[in-house]
Amino acid sequence: MKWFLMLLIFVSGIYYLVSQHKHEERRKELIEMAKKDQIKTLEEPGLPAKAEKVYLMKFSLQTIKTLRGLTQDTNEKVRFAAAELLWQLQDESAPAVIKQMFENETEPVVKKNLIDMLAKDKTKLSLTLLSESLKDYDRETRLRAVEAIGNFCSKEAIAALNPSLEDYDEEVRLKSLEAVNRIRRDIEAHKEQQLREMENKPLFRIE
Repeated sequence: MKWFLMLLIFVSGIYYLVSQHKHEERRKELIEMAKKDQIKTLEEPGLPAKAEKVYLMKFSLQTIKTLRGLTQDTNEKVRFAAAELLWQLQDESAPAVIKQMFENETEPVVKKNLIDMLAKDKTKLSLTLLSESLKDYDRETRLRAVEAIGNFCSKEAIAALNPSLEDYDEEVRLKSLEAVNRIRRDIEAHKEQQLREMENKPLFRIE
């Protein structure tokens, strides 16, 4: 009887250890599955459709019309200042006005200033307008636009640079490749940051 009890205790102990091992293996398996699911749902850094709305002083319709007219002034500084103010006011005509300026502007410094202004807003709208400047006849303007787009951390920015990868100017092509690589690294760094944050949080508990 004594031997039987000892055998029973021994068998029970083995069974407990095996069960614990299986339970631990199952727990690890569930954690790995959860991690894989979370990795699949990691978001690409996207661009907002428009700049965040803040309180803006309302100008009269007449003032807005005057500003729109000043974007065609004979003085390049006046043209840019008017466009900048319309952009900051989020005037509905600002995108069309800026697009037209990229098409018709003759002073490279104005186009450079417009590119720098748009590059500050990492939005789909500013990226679309920057894409317009990639068509410019002026090489320096195209290079400036490529550099600006290279600071957007999104797949949309890579797509926007596709035409520049086929530009007839070899320096524009080279700078476009460098910009695409910079965006790729930024996107990967963003994902790695998300993974680190995810690893620092308990996925779930198994009681």
